[in-house]
Amino acid sequence: MSFTSCRDKRTQDKVNNRIENAKESADRALDKVSDKIEAGADSVKEAWIETKEEVKDGAHKAKKEIKEGYNNAKKEVKKALD
Repeated sequence: MSFTSCRDKRTQDKVNNRIENAKESADRALDKVSDKIEAGADSVKEAWIETKEEVKDGAHKAKKEIKEGYNNAKKEVKKALD
């Protein structure tokens, strides 16, 4: 036959409560980290989309300028040969 004192039960309850509190704190911390990572990923995605659009616009502008330059050069060569 064995006896467990109330003091042992209270100590065990305190330990269990501390473990549960630590788990909850860790869960909250992980949730915060997860939210920050998600927000960071969203920011990167937005920046990528903006950069992609800027590159696309720049390429179109460069193509237009090259075509205009080519046409102007072509006109100048034609004038010079006439």
